[in-house]
Amino acid sequence: EEVLKLKICQWTSKLPRNFKAVKVQKGKRKRSKKTVAQAVRSIDAPQVTNVNCYVVQMLAASLGLKLFDVTRRILMYTKKSDEHKHFFAVARGVYPIHELCGTMTALLLARRDVVGIDLSIWKIVGPAIVIHGLANFRGMKPIFKWNASTPWSEMQIPPFKAGSDFSFTHLIPTSYAKIVWTTILLRVFGFCVKNYYLTGRQAMKRTTTYSGKLHAFEAKLHTDSFLKKAKKDQS
Repeated sequence: EEVLKLKICQWTSKLPRNFKAVKVQKGKRKRSKKTVAQAVRSIDAPQVTNVNCYVVQMLAASLGLKLFDVTRRILMYTKKSDEHKHFFAVARGVYPIHELCGTMTALLLARRDVVGIDLSIWKIVGPAIVIHGLANFRGMKPIFKWNASTPWSEMQIPPFKAGSDFSFTHLIPTSYAKIVWTTILLRVFGFCVKNYYLTGRQAMKRTTTYSGKLHAFEAKLHTDSFLKKAKKDQS
């Protein structure tokens, strides 16, 4: 689904960019290639500094796909035995997995096409695929699975049944899993907020602090990346 969102965004809009992804040979093997960001604008040409269009276009694709999926599931959850139809009809649209995953992909795409960081297609859509896969593992059904009889499991909010056995021994394991999942979603949200401002700031620095010195800017990016990796290795 995340790859489909990216393709829909690329098919329906032409996003402004400073770089494009190019595959170059890595080493002596012909099949060994890596993806690098190659500049498509000259140093004197106006540079793209705004990443809002990336986020907006990807959110539009994500919401369109989500609308199709949610509408289909609402129309399938109409039996007389189905309970709380109105609540689940609204709650399905509130669950933010599609939006978070789409925003992650948009920001990583902007880091490659606007800032010029070397990222392959799998590094761009990979984090969103992992988060979406975790959501599917916890009960959210993928778009190709048509069953819609248990919306509470899809949104991971199992309803409390009156008269059922209740004990803290059952509550603790389920609460721990929910807390961990909520923490993951909050960290993803923080990742989106942080990278939105970071990518915009780096794109602006290309045209202000490093105006006419794009090679120095690229060197700074590589240095920051090297220092970040070294810091992780030490920890």
